[in-house]
Amino acid sequence: MRQILKLLHFIGLTIFLGSIITFVVISNLIEGASLENILFGRNVISAGTFLLTLPAMWLIAVTGIWMGYKKYGIKNRFFQLKFFLILLIVLNAHFFVTPAVTLATELAAQSYEQGNFLSSYYDAYMKESIFGAINVLLTITAAVIGVWRIGIKSTHNLLQK
Repeated sequence: MRQILKLLHFIGLTIFLGSIITFVVISNLIEGASLENILFGRNVISAGTFLLTLPAMWLIAVTGIWMGYKKYGIKNRFFQLKFFLILLIVLNAHFFVTPAVTLATELAAQSYEQGNFLSSYYDAYMKESIFGAINVLLTITAAVIGVWRIGIKSTHNLLQK
């Protein structure tokens, strides 16, 4: 069971970070593009956020909490730290990133319909970028802490032999 959870956790992490990297590339490609291309890029980012990034985030959260709870228990500080990081990632995604993604896409659609770029698009896009970057940093921090913890235990076990 643990092997399946690890595999699902790794798949979730790959989809989560891979989709975000893809969105960064798309965002860079549509800068200064026509309104039609900007709208297309925004639609891809919005669809990907809801179909890939958020489900992958939840897969990471559920498998990570499940594995951590089974291995360490709820009173373990390491588990509590990882749980807190997961909570921050989920809250940031649902209360800041997702609304900014939706708003930026809606403003891109309004800009396209009016034939004129709305300046409020940049505010929504910047919020998406900033809060998205925070989530990436939190995710990488959680991964590094997990790997660091495993590395310390492995080194400690080797020294005991």
